[in-house]
Amino acid sequence: MTTTYGRSRGDVLRWPDDPAVRRTLEDYLDHLPADPQTLKSMLDAEGLDFTGADLSGLDLSEAILSEANLSGVRLAGADLYRAWLIGAVLRGADLSGCYLRKVEGRACDAQDAIVRGADLDRCEFEDADFRRADLREVDFAGALLTGADLQGADLRHCVFGRLGNLTGFTEVRLAGCLVEGAKGRIIGPVDVGADAPQLLDGADLERWFADRGAPLVEVWRPA
Repeated sequence: MTTTYGRSRGDVLRWPDDPAVRRTLEDYLDHLPADPQTLKSMLDAEGLDFTGADLSGLDLSEAILSEANLSGVRLAGADLYRAWLIGAVLRGADLSGCYLRKVEGRACDAQDAIVRGADLDRCEFEDADFRRADLREVDFAGALLTGADLQGADLRHCVFGRLGNLTGFTEVRLAGCLVEGAKGRIIGPVDVGADAPQLLDGADLERWFADRGAPLVEVWRPA
């Protein structure tokens, strides 16, 4: 099923509070071609403040949003394919159902964000902060989250990688996470310590997941 994303001013549910940021977004939308397959310009919004905006369902593919403030912004169901979110602030943002394939999101701050049901295939979120985030039913296939902090996050029923497309969870912090029903294959070791680092890998890490209701999580072992 093909998803249709918003590509005009009329598709914006709520504009950013900052008039200058609104003009940047308006200019981007005004120059989007009618045909989504046509070569288009990208939204260049590095470091901008989108406070107050509801950008749900918009076509923001390849947008440059590094260091941008997206705290509390609604982006539910938006297309952020190949977007740049390096160092962006996404605290409490709603990214549920987002298309986040191949996003570059290193060191972003997504504490308490809602990412439920999003597609994170082959994204890169190394050293990102997802503490207490809602990551239920997320597709993590091929995602790279080395060193990310997911303490207290909800990972129930998420899907990790498959053979040939593993999820990189090396030294990801998972203390206090809910993982019931999660499945798929990850690359460890993973830090499950609450008060001090506690790295688990291989069979020990699989047992940790199984004890928490996720017996279908597999840990990659080098040949």
